[in-house]
Amino acid sequence: MKIKRQTNSFESRPRRRSALPIIPIVLLILLIGLFWLMWARGGEQPQVPVEKAIPAEKLGK
Repeated sequence: MKIKRQTNSFESRPRRRSALPIIPIVLLILLIGLFWLMWARGGEQPQVPVEKAIPAEKLGK
C-alpha cells in the first residue's frame, strides 16, 4: 500500500525570508551615519590664534 503525500497547510515547509525587514534597518543605519557626519563637520571649530604685527620700534622697548 502506497501512502500518498498531500500538501497540508499545517506542514512546515521552508519559507524564503523576505528582504523587507532588512531595508528599514539599512535605512536607519544610513540615517544615523548621515547625522553623525553632519555633526562631525559642523561641530565646534578649533580656536585660531590671532597674531598681531608688532613694529620693530616697540620690540626693543
